[in-house]
Amino acid sequence: MLLLDESKNATLQSSNAPAFQYDSKLTHLPEQKVEEAANMSNQMAHILQALPSGVVIINGDGVITLANPMASELLGRPLQGLRWFDVIQRAFSPQDDDGHEVSLKNGRRVKLAITPLTPEPGQLIVLTDLTETRLLQKNLSHLQRLSALGKMVATLAHQIRTPLSAALLYASNLASPKLAEESKRRFQSKLVDRLNELERQVNDMLLMAKGRQDAKSEQVAISDIVNIVMANCDVIATKKSCEIFQECHTDATLLANKDALSSAVNNLVMNSLEAGATKIKILAHESNEQIMLDVIDNGKGLDATMQQQVLEPFFTTKSQGTGLGLAVVQSVVRNHGGQLQLSCKPQMGCQVRLWFPKMNTDESNIADKEV
Repeated sequence: MLLLDESKNATLQSSNAPAFQYDSKLTHLPEQKVEEAANMSNQMAHILQALPSGVVIINGDGVITLANPMASELLGRPLQGLRWFDVIQRAFSPQDDDGHEVSLKNGRRVKLAITPLTPEPGQLIVLTDLTETRLLQKNLSHLQRLSALGKMVATLAHQIRTPLSAALLYASNLASPKLAEESKRRFQSKLVDRLNELERQVNDMLLMAKGRQDAKSEQVAISDIVNIVMANCDVIATKKSCEIFQECHTDATLLANKDALSSAVNNLVMNSLEAGATKIKILAHESNEQIMLDVIDNGKGLDATMQQQVLEPFFTTKSQGTGLGLAVVQSVVRNHGGQLQLSCKPQMGCQVRLWFPKMNTDESNIADKEV
């Protein structure tokens, strides 16, 4: 029998095995990965704890699997393990004027951002508390209106004096028994004109002061606003030999104070008539995100300098104007979350565009259905 030398056997065995250099770091690799994952998890937990917004994660069954402290503060405890739909029923209290925000039963207002957790089923919901922001905006708006109202009252006290004195004079002349019929008709017409002027000045003042704060908003079709304005202005336009048209290419609705908004658009049409327009178009249309309402005329227009000034309160190009027309419109539009854009060309006319955000039906009715 052939016997191998033990030392040679050992040599053969070692030569048949793979040759590796020993690295002590390899034994710690899994531990490092675990430690890194733990550190990352702790960091994410600290971030969620410190976030000023509420964060809620729900699984594919609509059950809350995670909620940070701010979410619990906004929506009440407990949250984890509850169905999101039940939390909506318990904590949400939608109001007519919520728009893109949602009111809670505790009086707070929040904005929701909902993101799907693709590819896994479920959703990430971020709740931003806008209560303090909206309160500050409301107080600032109130102070601005009070300041403008004080200036407006002082201006109107002076401007009302002239048409009021003229109206009193015409009324006293009408009381004369010796007044001829032709003179009586003339004085009656002038008296009505002065009273109409007074009424418009007072209406402008009230509309500027009120905005939409003291009136309940409702869902209003933009086509309804157009129809109201047409009904109000058609007779006056006919008297001034002006054709007024309407085009409505949208059935969209917005959250609005119908009276304030229709009065604001009335002001735009009256401005066009006073600018000598013979054709006025009221056009309603929409884009993906906004509703637009245009008043377009072929009046005398404005130059670039005038365009920058006419939106300021009390600036007027008319001898007997209050300078509140476009300022009132801009105030009402801003109170509805919109913007006003003015585009004019001298001797060619003006286009005033009112932009409004679209109603988000899902947000408005969030308490009525499960996310």
